[in-house]
Amino acid sequence: MPLISVEDIAVGVKLGLWKIEETVDDFFTYDPGLLFLKQALCAYGSVQRRLEVLAVHSLLHEIQGRHELLRHNADGKPGLDSGLNVSVSHTKGCAAVIVSMQGRVAVDVEYLSDRVGRVARKMLRKDEFATDLHGLMLHWCAKETLYKLYSEDHLALEDMRLLSMDGTYNVGTVKMENVQRGETLDVFYRIFDGFVLTYAVL
Repeated sequence: MPLISVEDIAVGVKLGLWKIEETVDDFFTYDPGLLFLKQALCAYGSVQRRLEVLAVHSLLHEIQGRHELLRHNADGKPGLDSGLNVSVSHTKGCAAVIVSMQGRVAVDVEYLSDRVGRVARKMLRKDEFATDLHGLMLHWCAKETLYKLYSEDHLALEDMRLLSMDGTYNVGTVKMENVQRGETLDVFYRIFDGFVLTYAVL
């Protein structure tokens, strides 16, 4: 069971990471409680997508100590019947979940790849600069996180601006601005095992 970690990152806020190495059957063998998802998984034609759904729900179980179906509203924002604030992200080989008892939260995880370079011109504002893969990935992931945090604003790429970075290559903070609202906040980042993780708490 390749659970990477579940940690308290703030009061009432937990962050979980899962490295996806199992098969679908492995998930059900390790945790029969996940069988409630079996029918719902039929809606996903991709095996990778099924594994991501199982990893996310496994993380929710690790964080909460119980199984709960993740639902999405009309904006695509995930929610739980328990009323906890939640954000999820998954990419090839990894899943991330952040849960908060009170404030809003958002998370994004991506595998390190130069594919982001193909959309760099669309992603970066004229007043933003990234000269290498590290910078491009942090721009991309931080904007994904900001977009999720302010899902009701339906932010366009131009509505999000990276103001500064502070930290090492592997861990640090990105100062982001929601241009629509004129609000700034910190988005935290980590780079590990070929993945980029960003998250924020309001």
